[in-house]
Amino acid sequence: MRVLSVVPKGYYGSSTAVEPMYLYSTVPLQQMGHEVETFDHFDPIPHLGKARRTELLLQKIQSGRFDLVLYTTSGSSEPVETETLARLSKKVCIMAWNSDDDWAWDATRRIANHFTFMVTTYAHIYEENRKQYSNLLLSQWACLGIFSDHIRRKDIDFSFAGAVYAIRNSACRFLRRKAGLACFGCGSRLVNLGLPYIRGLSRLPWLYGRPVHFKEINDIWNRTRVSYTPLAGGPRGEVLQIKSRVFDMGLSGTLMLCEHSPNLERYYEPGKECITFESLEDCAEKARWYLSHEAERTRIARNYEDRTLKEHTWQQRFRDLFHQAGLASDLRNEV
Repeated sequence: MRVLSVVPKGYYGSSTAVEPMYLYSTVPLQQMGHEVETFDHFDPIPHLGKARRTELLLQKIQSGRFDLVLYTTSGSSEPVETETLARLSKKVCIMAWNSDDDWAWDATRRIANHFTFMVTTYAHIYEENRKQYSNLLLSQWACLGIFSDHIRRKDIDFSFAGAVYAIRNSACRFLRRKAGLACFGCGSRLVNLGLPYIRGLSRLPWLYGRPVHFKEINDIWNRTRVSYTPLAGGPRGEVLQIKSRVFDMGLSGTLMLCEHSPNLERYYEPGKECITFESLEDCAEKARWYLSHEAERTRIARNYEDRTLKEHTWQQRFRDLFHQAGLASDLRNEV
């Protein structure tokens, strides 16, 4: 198939770090034998307004003869006028990928009829709304794996790699004091210096911490024995989310240490394929225990890897999505 992935390329506005979703919506599809082009609807070109972005996107779709347009939503205000896609979505399959429906479903449902299909990653959202929104599909994040290296020497004991925004700062500082947590990525320097989050400091990357390329993030997971995996999300950290890192770490050889969430059990078995905690004190205690019991840590990390390979790769996700959408997927060239 000819696929157009409408997805931002810059991670947190960075011109050097690549947004993981850009990789998720291009690399696996190419590996499956599909021809993929991209359109950055968040392109930071100066003076490129919403109307002009919309016009350029319409031109791209109409001139490309695409079999599928995979559109990544923002979770709030869209950078293009999605209502202009509604008529086109009856001729071209335009599939929107949403990742924050547990707290942003109201925003999603307002634009649902602008697309051929709407994809949610939350089973309860799907079950509660699929009768009203017949174009709603259910999928989930997955593991990319192209940067994974489970046999890499584990020279980092306990780490968090990613964005340490406001709701994560105090938790990471606590775990640094109690269990030696090392942090990498946006906001990490504040944690490593023992400083609280202060609004506006993100404009000072030398103090705040710079965005880290996804390849570097994976390298940290590859080197880490136990990975702190916070699930709290939403504007105020009020919900537990299953997001990409839960799956992306799966082939790195690390042990996932995360909050206990019933939703997690749909994908990994606590105690066998991951370890869950009930409080930050419990998290610190379990991190210390598994760091001193390498055989048990390794056993769980291997189970985590096996389950990820068996059920949670992006190729598997896309095959299932294409089946749900009734798309003919030519996999003869898949590698």
